[in-house]
Amino acid sequence: MLIISGAKGDTRRYRCFHLYEQLRLADLDCQVHLITEWNILNKVNWQDMVIFHRVIEDRLSDRIFSAINRLGGVALMDVDDLLFDETAYRWINSPDFRDPIRTSLYQEEMGRFRNALQRCQGVLASTDFLAQRVKSLNIPVWVHRNAFSFEMLALSKSAFEGKSKSKDTVVIGYGSGTPTHNRDFAMIKPALVKILEKYPQTELYLVGAIEAGKDWGKLADRIKHYPLVHWRELPSMLVNFDINLAPLVTDNPFAQSKSEIKYMEAGLIKVPTVASPTDAFRYAIRPNENGFLAATEEEWVAALSMLIEQESLREATGEKAYEDVIERYHPAVRSMELMKTLDRINQAFPGKAYRKINAGKSSSVIAFNLQGKDMNDFSVSRQLESLPTLIQRGIYSIHYRGIGTLLRQIWIQIRRWAEPLFPFT
Repeated sequence: MLIISGAKGDTRRYRCFHLYEQLRLADLDCQVHLITEWNILNKVNWQDMVIFHRVIEDRLSDRIFSAINRLGGVALMDVDDLLFDETAYRWINSPDFRDPIRTSLYQEEMGRFRNALQRCQGVLASTDFLAQRVKSLNIPVWVHRNAFSFEMLALSKSAFEGKSKSKDTVVIGYGSGTPTHNRDFAMIKPALVKILEKYPQTELYLVGAIEAGKDWGKLADRIKHYPLVHWRELPSMLVNFDINLAPLVTDNPFAQSKSEIKYMEAGLIKVPTVASPTDAFRYAIRPNENGFLAATEEEWVAALSMLIEQESLREATGEKAYEDVIERYHPAVRSMELMKTLDRINQAFPGKAYRKINAGKSSSVIAFNLQGKDMNDFSVSRQLESLPTLIQRGIYSIHYRGIGTLLRQIWIQIRRWAEPLFPFT
């Protein structure tokens, strides 16, 4: 089995590197490669299944899809965002899109991603919401939810064990992995103002590219801003939270497509989450047990007030979240679910050259591999995380997307570097 990624960042980590860990845990032969690798087409030969992650239509991917069809294999597209629906573009709130060049390229790539998706025999989706959207394209789809990795588990355990409990302050925290969540934060800002005014022992930690505004008045001294942290440092940041916030504008299809990783990451540190009732958070959170759901300002104030006033409730909810995350999001659990999903995929394409997976046998293999093994044996190398470089991406664009695309990409990168000195208007 081959996984080919066309993106970097947390999306690749969750949907490619963690998937690789789950497959290797079940002793399946699997490789992870980048679309920018010079010999990637040769890797496709003799592969019975190829899973694509954020690979768009271009001259190379067209050759890869043709090779898979010629060899009788199965091509699956992994989907963890609503990138295949160009009509949903207007819902994306990103500072990048103040630049018309970035906007035009992004919309073009959405169309190319949709074209690539339609070249595949099926789709793996991270949420039920995305799966329903894919079904409207008449393409078979299976849900495979995100999971944490063994390294995330170890880092979270270390952070929790080093947590200091000698403080009177209650920290409410919100982390944004991308600069696209200003609307989500603005939605709960009135509730946060009421909470900070009502409870002088509270502080608000904002992590990442959040435009919180400057209209906090006297409350501004209790708001602390932190830059975006590397994912390996995230547990050490989350451990400072007493309450984790996960707001999403529920009538925004891009927000609805997001998975429940904010709940999962906080749960590994035993930090309770208050989240918007999106499809994914309703799947993950059992209200008043392992977390809280809040749709209105009143509900946000009520949930936060209970957690602030009752330390025992915070601890109990955090403990329940941890137990739930371990029970449902552990790599071994996801690995066994993946084996069953691959069995169903195999049944859906009986004429293809994809060998059957024995889910029962795989379960025993997974249990064996968990006993006394070095979990690093099931992970991709750290070197792969830093690739592709900007130069590699540039060479790829020249070869397979044209000089026009490359020039636009160069402009976008320069504009991002210059943004602190020359802000978008």
